[in-house]
Amino acid sequence: MPLSDSQKEKFGDWLHSKNSDPKCPSCGRNEWSFGDIIAAPIYTKGTAASADPVPMAQLICKHCAFVRLHAAIPIGLIEGKEPG
Repeated sequence: MPLSDSQKEKFGDWLHSKNSDPKCPSCGRNEWSFGDIIAAPIYTKGTAASADPVPMAQLICKHCAFVRLHAAIPIGLIEGKEPG
C-alpha cells in the first residue's frame, strides 16, 4: 500500500521526534524516498507462525537502495494491534 502525503508527513515527523539518524547505514548518505507499507509473515522455527504479519513502512536509500523498515502501527500510519 503506497503511503499518502499525510502518512509521509506523519512518518517524517515521527522520525524527527525520535532523533532518528538520517544517514544510511550502508552508504552513509541522507537521500531517502518513501516506499510502501508492506507486511512480512512471522516465522518460528522455519515455519509460518499463527501470529499476524507486522505492517512495516519502508524508507529506501536513493543512492544504494538499502531498505529501512519501521513498524507502521506504533507510528500511527495505520490502525491495528501493535506487534509484541
